[in-house]
Amino acid sequence: MPRDLVSFLKNEATREGRDLTPYVVRLLEGIRSWFGLPFAATTLLEADRKIMKLEHYEYLLHVLFLRSLELREKGPGFDAPRAEKTKGSGR
Repeated sequence: MPRDLVSFLKNEATREGRDLTPYVVRLLEGIRSWFGLPFAATTLLEADRKIMKLEHYEYLLHVLFLRSLELREKGPGFDAPRAEKTKGSGR
């Protein structure tokens, strides 16, 4: 494994307060299990992936790319929870 990848993983694990091995296992298990999404969602994603004839990794790249297109149109954080829904309304 390249040294810079190990450093990245160690830094991310430390930032989250985790040991390296459990952090890596969590990432890999997430990829394998569709990050714990409900069965109905994973069934749809898996069917879509198979119809598109994409491997798991390539399908995740595709989904991230689609999100990036949505962000270009609507701006970063457009669907983030808002602390104040009435911000700027004078209330």
